[in-house]
Amino acid sequence: MAKKVVPRGAIRFRISSSRPLLMVDAEVNGLGPFNFTLDTGASACVITPDTARTVGIALEGGQPTAIGAGGQIEAGFARLASFRLGSHTVRNLGAAVMPLDAVEQQLGVSIAGLIGYNFLKRFVVTLDYPGGFLRLKPHSVRKRAPAKR
Repeated sequence: MAKKVVPRGAIRFRISSSRPLLMVDAEVNGLGPFNFTLDTGASACVITPDTARTVGIALEGGQPTAIGAGGQIEAGFARLASFRLGSHTVRNLGAAVMPLDAVEQQLGVSIAGLIGYNFLKRFVVTLDYPGGFLRLKPHSVRKRAPAKR
């Protein structure tokens, strides 16, 4: 089977064999690539404690509780100096730090974290399922012209 050509600027994704979840390679604080899952239902990015240790991230603040598909989980909070997906980097990105054992068990593969809304909201995200790639186009915020009187 011939490998599909990914258009310039596009990011190849993989679909989990056990669940219809998209997995991509991403960098955290300039290190990686790490295996992340694209999670349009997550309000924020998540990294696992192992990923946090690997990239030298210290937790900030207390231990908030997060609620996900597996129920309540104790979570920490961290600021990622940089998070890179394809050619797009977001700096100073907030992320929850918590174990993703239940997700990994369902996927049958280790993941470093989830890519959530606080990253994705900055882009127009286009998924090409047959082609196996996604595109991120920076979302341009237009300032409204003042009303003429």
